[in-house]
Amino acid sequence: ARMKFYLSTAITRGRREYVDAVRNICDALKEEGVEVLNDRVADPNFPYPHTDRAQTMRELHNWLDEADALIAEATISSTGVGCELTQVQMRDKPVLLLYDAHFGFRISDWVTQNPEANVEARPYRDRNEIARIVKEFVGGLKTAKG
Repeated sequence: ARMKFYLSTAITRGRREYVDAVRNICDALKEEGVEVLNDRVADPNFPYPHTDRAQTMRELHNWLDEADALIAEATISSTGVGCELTQVQMRDKPVLLLYDAHFGFRISDWVTQNPEANVEARPYRDRNEIARIVKEFVGGLKTAKG
């Protein structure tokens, strides 16, 4: 069965300045042949005006359960990203947190200093680096799964 990766990012109140990075993560995952849960966050227009927030939360809850791993664009502090990564991390699933290297000084210690063994944080400088880091992460998990 294909591995499932949950894609996480800050989306509250239209702060989507990292949507390009999210799209790059999503593309890199799809190139690796894994299933991307929650890939709608790569759409700069999500959440849509008609989005049912309660339904969205039910879907997220199920996806977090199903996911083999979580990858987040974690540059912007976000309660949602924090909750999502905690749910996945506490189930002993691997988590990769990517953040913009240019804003390293602003990144939450929950990202950069997370002491959990299954949480990895990596700064990126451009889209090539995003793709490389994502592919390394996925490759490592595929190898571990055998």
